[in-house]
Order: sequence, then structure tokens, then C-alpha cells
Amino acid sequence: MKNDLMFTYEAEKEANRQTFRARFPDMAAWTLPLEQSFPVHDISAGGVSLDDPGGALAEQAELVLDILLRGRPLIRSLKAQVARRKDTVAGLKFLDLTRRQEEHLDKLVLEVQKYLIAKQKTGGSHIDDDNQT
Repeated sequence: MKNDLMFTYEAEKEANRQTFRARFPDMAAWTLPLEQSFPVHDISAGGVSLDDPGGALAEQAELVLDILLRGRPLIRSLKAQVARRKDTVAGLKFLDLTRRQEEHLDKLVLEVQKYLIAKQKTGGSHIDDDNQT
């Protein structure tokens, strides 16, 4: 049974800190100036990866994002820059976050982690059946 929720622990190349990357089904990012929504591949306190099979997100492009869950805004007006592309995924790093935005991102990632742990304890399948943890 495949589980759509996952998180990984990795070092960011641009910073000397470790971040958790969380994935949650039905999460998307609404982007300006593109006025387009992209599914979130994963998100951390430092950035977000967006599924972009059409290649609309060009490297170095600066955007403003609203993070949505099931169509409802969770965090608004995040400044971000496309740092890299790999196949159909664009990796964006957040820029000039306010303290409140940082706190909301931290809380979002923590809540996903808590959800995964609770699911695992109640007999859910392993958090990542694709060995990406």
C-alpha cells in the first residue's frame, strides 16, 4: 500500500542547517505573477519543490506564493526564487520571510511530522513505502 505522506531529513546546500521536507497530499502553491497553481512536491522551512511538467517555472525567476491545502490558503505571500530544476520538479528557495511566515512554515512541517508519527503508531503503513525517507 503506497502512502502519499512523507518527509526527509537533509542538509541544504546553501545553508549549514538541516531541514525536514514534508509532503502532504492536496497541497498546492498559487503563484504570482504567473497566476497559476502547482502541486507541492515537498516543503520545508527553507523552500518548496513544485511539480511543473510544463516547465513554466524558469530558473532564477522570483515569485510570490500562497501555500494551499485542499484549496484553502495556509500561508500567504511567500517570496521565493526558482533555485533549480530537475526533470519536472522546480526547487524554490524562500526569500526575505517575515518571522510570522517562518513560524507558520515551521508549524506546518511539524504538524505533518506529528500526523505521520500518529498514523504509524495507530497501525498505518510505513511513512514512505518508496524508500525516500
